[in-house]
Amino acid sequence: MNDPNKVACPRCGQDWLRIVRLNYLEQTAVLCQECDALWAGRPPRNDNFEDYETYMRRHFRANPANRDEYEVVGFYPASGS
Repeated sequence: MNDPNKVACPRCGQDWLRIVRLNYLEQTAVLCQECDALWAGRPPRNDNFEDYETYMRRHFRANPANRDEYEVVGFYPASGS
């Protein structure tokens, strides 16, 4: 994975980070769709993520796997992009 305009997931390194809109929570967050690491309101680092499903259930979303829970807005940009 080598793209200077995108950021690889600091948790798994297997996918690019994406900016997502958590539709029902009316929030924007950063998500790795490979390992489901989620960063809401904080910059992505290996030591500060939360599991997507855990986060959604904590915010009273009963079925976070539904496709309409979030939409991908774009890739999380690398610094200086």
